[in-house]
Amino acid sequence: MGGNIVVTLKYLLSYTAVSLQAYEAETIALLYKETLDWDSVAKSVIDDDALQKGTIATRKREFIEFKKRLQTLTSEQLAYYEEATSCDVKNLTMLSCFKLYAFISDFATEVMRNKLLLFDFQLINSDYEAFYDSKRIAYDNLNTISEGTKYKLKQVMFKMFEQAGLIDSVKSKNIQKPYLSEELIKLIVQDDPKYLSSFLYSDNEINEHIKRYK
Repeated sequence: MGGNIVVTLKYLLSYTAVSLQAYEAETIALLYKETLDWDSVAKSVIDDDALQKGTIATRKREFIEFKKRLQTLTSEQLAYYEEATSCDVKNLTMLSCFKLYAFISDFATEVMRNKLLLFDFQLINSDYEAFYDSKRIAYDNLNTISEGTKYKLKQVMFKMFEQAGLIDSVKSKNIQKPYLSEELIKLIVQDDPKYLSSFLYSDNEINEHIKRYK
C-alpha cells in the first residue's frame, strides 16, 4: 500500500538575533581573511570584543549568526569585502542574508519585486500579512511561533531592508532598487543569478547580465 509523502519545509528564522549590521559583517569577513580560521575569529569577536559591543552572551549570539551568513558567500564574494565600496558592503551583507534566509529572499522577490514591476512603490502591512499567510501551508514552523516572534520577524526584516537601502525607512516603507556595482553583479551571476531578483532586478535585466557574465 502506498501513501502520500508529506514534505515539511522550514524557514530559517534566526535572523531576528541581529539585523544587517554591514560594518560588523565586513569586520568579521576581514578578520577571517587574515586567518582563514573561524575559531580564531570567534575569539577576536567574542573574547577580545573586536566589535566593541554588548555582553559576552550578546556577542556570542550575534557572531553565530554573522558566521552562518558569511559562510554562504563564495570565496570570491567573501574576498570582495576588502575592495568593496560602502554601498557594496551593504549589498554583499544583504546577499549573505538572502542566501541564508529564504523567508527574506522570497519576500523581496515575490512581494517587493512584483510591486516594483507594477510601479507600486509602497509596502503596506497587508503585503506582509498576505505573504506570511501564503507560506504557512508549506512552511510549518510559521504556524508554531508566538505573536511576539511573528512581530519581530517583520520588524527585523524591514530594518534590514532599510539598512540595505531596499526601502527608504521602516516608517514609510517606500521600495528602492539598490545600486549594485558591475563587479558584484558578476560575482552574483557566476554564483547564482536568481539572487539578482531579490535585489529587485527584472527577468530581462537578469538575462542580460547572464549573457554578459556567465
